[in-house]
Amino acid sequence: MATSDDIQNIFNSFISIFQNPLDRVNALITVFGNLGYDEATKAITTTQDDKSAVIFRCYCLSYIAYTVPNIDFTSSSDALNLLDQINDIFEAQLKDDNISGDTFSWLSRLKTKITTDISTRGSVLPQINQFTCEMLPLPVISQYLYQTGARSDEILIRNNNTVVHPLFYSGTLEVLSS
Repeated sequence: MATSDDIQNIFNSFISIFQNPLDRVNALITVFGNLGYDEATKAITTTQDDKSAVIFRCYCLSYIAYTVPNIDFTSSSDALNLLDQINDIFEAQLKDDNISGDTFSWLSRLKTKITTDISTRGSVLPQINQFTCEMLPLPVISQYLYQTGARSDEILIRNNNTVVHPLFYSGTLEVLSS
């Protein structure tokens, strides 16, 4: 049987394996999803060992809370999207009948702190907008949108899957509002 130190060592490995905090949170959300969380209904389902699943899910939530302050969001949209994902799993765990009153209170406070942190930091960031153009180079688009061509790399990175060549682009791009 695994001890609490064993479980903590498993989750500490996430910190060393996933150096990027956002990747770490996404991995922990995936692990949470594999421990009896139904994403379609956004509810906890019965597992073979509900007590162990509750412990692991609570560890996931605590490590998510530990990691969130280290995430550097690039847009308010990114922050709100992550907040929606995190709120869904917290709400599901809070509705689980297998947690104690103390655990419920602790998770409620943790959820409030995460929500406040992400909302506060995300509210001052620009939003993601769509920009459609006909055969323009990315530096020209950057100059038009931001009054500087220096942000063309940012546009390229954000739209890496759709931009074939940065000097000849036609279509719709995701860009930051400012």
